[in-house]
Amino acid sequence: MDADITLKEDIVYNWLKANPEFFNSHPDILPAAITASGKVLSLEAGQLKNLQKQNQQLSDRLEDILSRLHRNDEIHKTYHEVQIKLLTANTPKELITAATTVTENLLSIGRTTVAINSSEKDVVALYQNSDDDFPEDRLFFIKSQELISTLKTPAKPVIRVGLEGNNRELFFGDHSDNIRSEALVPLFSHPNHQEGRLVGSLNIGDPSPSRFLPSDSTELLQDLADVLGLCLSRFAQCDNS
Repeated sequence: MDADITLKEDIVYNWLKANPEFFNSHPDILPAAITASGKVLSLEAGQLKNLQKQNQQLSDRLEDILSRLHRNDEIHKTYHEVQIKLLTANTPKELITAATTVTENLLSIGRTTVAINSSEKDVVALYQNSDDDFPEDRLFFIKSQELISTLKTPAKPVIRVGLEGNNRELFFGDHSDNIRSEALVPLFSHPNHQEGRLVGSLNIGDPSPSRFLPSDSTELLQDLADVLGLCLSRFAQCDNS
């Protein structure tokens, strides 16, 4: 009487793996997907192809990571250069120039301006009483309620795209029609925002509607604005002493 023998899957697998030439003699039991030019592909060839594919995927991922690291490094260097320009400004005019035109050029931004909270009398006086000629299209004085209604309470960076900026002229003046996306970043009188006053805002706009998006991180922009806000407050204190 024939024995009822049931082969386990792992036994079959291990035997076929040890005897790949079996498929050369019996190609008819293989799916067409693993045959090419009438020849049966060996298991080793299939494994090699799979490993090559995985290797290429890992290589692509590594290249992408290195590219992003290089790009981030360049961004940090640029922001650091702007901050140095702010910290080494010797006059209020040099400070505004560093915050606007220097930032604009280094970051390749369409338009950069500074808005001053009109309630900050010492900072306002710093510029209104100065003999320096400040470009009117770079420095704006905004009523406190207008500033707060835009930056909210507590104040935080605001990114606006398209028609969201319905009061854009307050921050960009005659250039507001050319702005399609913008980042308005609050300026504080103290690095600890809760201990400081809202001095104004650093306004960065661009003709491209996708230059600034609500999903973008604003940490670097806020770091830059913190340096500017502190410099403005210190200039005002020195001028008032």
